[in-house]
Amino acid sequence: MNAEGRTPTYIASYANMLLTTGLKGVSNQETEQKLDAVVRLFCCLHGRDVFLKQYTKYLSQRLLNKTSISREAEEVMLNKLKIECGMNTVNKMSQMFTDIQLSKDLQAEFDRNQGGEIAGI
Repeated sequence: MNAEGRTPTYIASYANMLLTTGLKGVSNQETEQKLDAVVRLFCCLHGRDVFLKQYTKYLSQRLLNKTSISREAEEVMLNKLKIECGMNTVNKMSQMFTDIQLSKDLQAEFDRNQGGEIAGI
């Protein structure tokens, strides 16, 4: 597995596929098993940094395009990566969720204020 240099990218791509379409209609237990399998492969990788960089890129695309199958599955995957890599490594990815939620909250507040100003005219 480590003899092929593109393996980390392939595993990140597989994880992306799972989190966008592959877990649709799958039970929580099966979701856990599939994500565990990805993390077990990750543990064997020599190119963990390549995987994390690619996974972060895919995560940002899923969040911005709203293509993630479930927020819970995303959080489960991040928690599994935190266990393997530590909080510092996964902190950037966790911050993405916070930023997306903050953006939603600010947009909702803006929309409420705009509606009030228009009605007050």
